[in-house]
Amino acid sequence: MSGDKIIPIVEVRNIAKRFERSPDFAERIASVFGARFDSRTVHAVDGVSLAINPGEVVGLVGESGCGKSTLGRMIAGILPKSAGEYWFEGVESANWTPAQAGEAKLQVQMVFQDPMSSLNPRKRVIDIIGEAPRVHGILPRDRIEDYVSELMLKVGLDPAYKRRFPHQFSGGQRQRIGIARALAVKPRFMVCDEAVAALDVSIQAQVLNLFMDLKDAFNLTYLFISHDLGVVKHLSDRVAIMYLGRIVETAPTDKLYAAPNHPYTRALLEEVPQVGAGKRVYEVVKGEIPSPLNPPTGCHFHPRCPHAMPRCSIEQPALREISPGRFSACHLNDEEK
Repeated sequence: MSGDKIIPIVEVRNIAKRFERSPDFAERIASVFGARFDSRTVHAVDGVSLAINPGEVVGLVGESGCGKSTLGRMIAGILPKSAGEYWFEGVESANWTPAQAGEAKLQVQMVFQDPMSSLNPRKRVIDIIGEAPRVHGILPRDRIEDYVSELMLKVGLDPAYKRRFPHQFSGGQRQRIGIARALAVKPRFMVCDEAVAALDVSIQAQVLNLFMDLKDAFNLTYLFISHDLGVVKHLSDRVAIMYLGRIVETAPTDKLYAAPNHPYTRALLEEVPQVGAGKRVYEVVKGEIPSPLNPPTGCHFHPRCPHAMPRCSIEQPALREISPGRFSACHLNDEEK
């Protein structure tokens, strides 16, 4: 079995991202007169470990402000990490050669939430999709036009429109342009950050089906970031639940939805309406998500958890395996032993 070990295509270990808040103009003026202001740090991602195997679709779920997009941007190489390790195909980033660093940059691409703001409004579609493969030498200049036409067909767009600007397309079409742009450099791994959240409901299903068709056609691996538990359930092989910068539970999709372990996961799933569930009272997760400027000590969820114990406010629970392939960060698992 040792020779059959799967090497994750992307893995992060104890990765963190902190944003330092600089004094604003008024604070700088006040400091001239002797006022003091403490530096403020946003703990956007706080020690996350996650491995994604080739061919997997991993769903990343959590409330707004929990750090999902920041984690996705670090995995995509858009944001630098503040701490931790980043591994691509079994090699840690500190040990990459220049060639490996360049390959990792191309092999991991991102599709953004808002297709309008992520596309350059001054460029035509042929340039938006074709620029990266031309700059990186993937294709010679004389083949770019045919290549862009081929990609547009793959994502369901008419190649006759390749000389139009982004504002001349609908929201769903613009997202398809963004997908084609990401595919243009022939990646193996794609981070999809709320990739259908800005689209009409009638268009969402079409784009989601497109993602799955492209996965098979291009042998892709996905990290699919979403707040929509229904979407994640139908797309993902495995789900990671994130709360205030930390992963609190990961499990195969069917097991997590059938029997969530972490209190936060249970609270999220209880809010999802279910056909045939009969009359029930929906209870939202009590309280507001704390500020990442001043996260709670111990378990970040303890101020909102109905099962919180004194230990929870002091000791951070480790994300540990509670059953094969299933991990949870909750002290209640220790109590059940």
